[in-house]
Amino acid sequence: MLNEYHDSLLHLPTENGVIKSDIKGWLQPVEAHYLYECAYQSSTILELGCYHGLSTSIMAQAKYDAGNKGSITTLDVFEKNILQTKQNIKVDININYVTADAINYVMELNQKPLPEFYDLIFIDANHTYEWMKLLTKNVHILSEGKIVFHDFFHRNTGVQKAVEEILGPPKHKVGSIGVYE
Repeated sequence: MLNEYHDSLLHLPTENGVIKSDIKGWLQPVEAHYLYECAYQSSTILELGCYHGLSTSIMAQAKYDAGNKGSITTLDVFEKNILQTKQNIKVDININYVTADAINYVMELNQKPLPEFYDLIFIDANHTYEWMKLLTKNVHILSEGKIVFHDFFHRNTGVQKAVEEILGPPKHKVGSIGVYE
């Protein structure tokens, strides 16, 4: 365990298998624990799909606990989700909030003369096969570390099929997360 907070994530109360929190979201305790660990060890983080900021708040706490190095860029297609996420972040770290479609945003990053690269990319956005396949084709270019796909192993999404067609099988499984390095 990295610290007391990291350990506490495994023991959070749940409802229907996901964390029961003041912040709306759908993370299992084991997923939150893993995401904290990844963020703690990362400098630059890209989060595609923040909803109300449950995963963002966990990663922000990790960055704060690790000495506040680097930054998080968090993106959602809905402005109301970005505003809610901002309200739910309780630590002072460098977060860039972006309202945009993830595919368009990633494609713009790829077209920069000096694109940005990320140690950690956490994806929990549109779960349809076609959308995820197009995103995966474009986002993996920006990775200098881990790409973590939430809801990867859920049967009623297109995430696993789309990602595996581009990147092959994941290196690890953590809850419903597929991990690529």
